[in-house]
Amino acid sequence: MKFSKRIACLHDLIQSSERVLRDTVPKGYLDLSSSVPPFPVPGALLNAAQEIIRSENLNYTETYGLPKLREALAEKHNLPWGSAGVTITTGTSEALFCVIAALLDPGEELLVPALTLRAHKAVSLFFSGSIREYPISMLSANQIRAEEIIAMIGERTKAILVNNPLIATGQLFHPDEFAILSQYCKETGIFILVDESFYEIHYPGYDSASFAGYDDHVISFSSMTKLFSMSGLRIGWLFAAADITEAINSVRYISSTCANTFSQRFALRMTAGLGAENREKLLSLLQNRRKLMLETLQQHNFQHYVKPYAGYHVLLNIQKELKNPRPDAEFVQVLKERHEVIVTPGSRFGLAAEGYIRISFATDEANIQRGVAEIRACVDELNL
Repeated sequence: MKFSKRIACLHDLIQSSERVLRDTVPKGYLDLSSSVPPFPVPGALLNAAQEIIRSENLNYTETYGLPKLREALAEKHNLPWGSAGVTITTGTSEALFCVIAALLDPGEELLVPALTLRAHKAVSLFFSGSIREYPISMLSANQIRAEEIIAMIGERTKAILVNNPLIATGQLFHPDEFAILSQYCKETGIFILVDESFYEIHYPGYDSASFAGYDDHVISFSSMTKLFSMSGLRIGWLFAAADITEAINSVRYISSTCANTFSQRFALRMTAGLGAENREKLLSLLQNRRKLMLETLQQHNFQHYVKPYAGYHVLLNIQKELKNPRPDAEFVQVLKERHEVIVTPGSRFGLAAEGYIRISFATDEANIQRGVAEIRACVDELNL
């Protein structure tokens, strides 16, 4: 059967999807590949969900989203455009899709980091655009130097995608570097797209900032439910100048009508403070797990990893540990088969992370300690 040419760019994405691996975890195996914290949903949130279902209107909302939720988010993030700059989306995936659909003409270029989700690349190709990767650094807290991105900008460059934090490493975009990049893009008419899906989960020790509402050429998108293990609610939002917001919602009117109404009403309660106490407890818990993960890596003589300042993953350079280097996907398979531990190949996020594995510390202490010990044991066996 013949399909449209645009479908071809999606095949690799679907086959390599992290969700496929997550659905096939054998019983009893230790899963450290999680892309969302596997913690129980707090009771207060479950009670609120039941109340919404029983008592609130769940019909369509405006395409832009529930007005009260848009107003609450505009106020919370101090957006210069007010609620006119807020769109409620079906997660950040829809947000990026609709932004690219609204901005990119065929042949125009999106610059993406050398470490990112494959979906970020595929969406540009889907709309007959092109992509180029700009370099990132895993050797310091600064993931990106603005000058390196600016040097890559060409005549066809329409937008630059930025992850804050960087997916896979948890590195944040330093505000000073962002200011340099933003000023250049403002002068040259280039958009900056900021994916802040994991920004809510960041830790002390690094100068960080959200770029929501930064300027008219900066479009940011994020979500709220990852921390509470409720990513399946598929709720997110997009902040942009009013004219960009209008263009994006022209796409959404024919693609999704509106975001899930139950999820919007749930997000409204969370924006008003629902789960705030649980949020602080979970952030404290993750900070302690992060500390334990870094200590345990050192105890097992792992030295080559990227210290995360956000999210709940560590990117470990496994090639530095092996006497005879092998593909990271092969190491992951050996680790799974011989030690019943599942991690994510770094190459899934791009060529820059080939030879790395991504390990989640959003689990209990015993799992962290066992997981790192098994990774060391696997390395030692392969080095015999």
